[in-house]
Amino acid sequence: MAEREVVLIDAHCHLDEVGRRGLAATAVVEQARAAGVQQIVTSGDDLLESRAGLALAETFPEIFFTVGWHPVNRLPPTADELAQMRELLAHPKALAVGEVGLDYFFRPGYLETAKEVQREVFATMLNLAAELAKPVVIHQRQAHQDLLQLLDAGPPVTGILHCFSGDRDFVEAAVARGLYCSFAGNVTFRSAGDLQAAARLVPSELLLVETDAPFLAPEPHRGLPSQPAMVRTTAQWLAVLRGDCLESLSAVTTENTRRALGIPAP
Repeated sequence: MAEREVVLIDAHCHLDEVGRRGLAATAVVEQARAAGVQQIVTSGDDLLESRAGLALAETFPEIFFTVGWHPVNRLPPTADELAQMRELLAHPKALAVGEVGLDYFFRPGYLETAKEVQREVFATMLNLAAELAKPVVIHQRQAHQDLLQLLDAGPPVTGILHCFSGDRDFVEAAVARGLYCSFAGNVTFRSAGDLQAAARLVPSELLLVETDAPFLAPEPHRGLPSQPAMVRTTAQWLAVLRGDCLESLSAVTTENTRRALGIPAP
């Protein structure tokens, strides 16, 4: 019997940041193709990064982008900035509002945005996603309850928990709300026992895989800048963790990612 082809999608990365780590976009895309990564979603944390994503999406057929306002931004978007986000989201390769969300891991120089500002912005982004009938790509850290409360209070949206972090209770809460759970390279770390237990619990139809490149390179690449080709390593690891095979898990996560984000098959 012929082996099934491994086809993957990197559901979330930051190609502009990958470039700043010295990895040229052409080489990154070529290495991804060689690893079976058919499509790549690069995420916008602000208008500058979202425009960088648009430029890459217009250069490479396999790249798509999202438009977001990460919680590291200390102020909410102005009316003009929101108008610019709407304009970017009208592009045919703009898939989602993201990344947006809540991050309560305060650290000087990394994140100093007040919680009330984060909650205000996240609510605004949920309304924007609903207005434009776009899914929302969610960043969350140490903010489970507030995140769920805002999702419950907001308009119905398709939500993706990118770089999933959380325990069994959070998995159950996410699944109950129909949220997709996307796992990055940190699920392969030896210290990630709770995350690995969570990854086993996610129903197949809600499972995605990503790199969050250039961050969180999976074992055995830890310490190097991550890139989309490495999503294959994380997928292989997840397959073993879940008692599956790479071919099956890649097919499922690719279908899920296309469904969640509206990505056309090439």
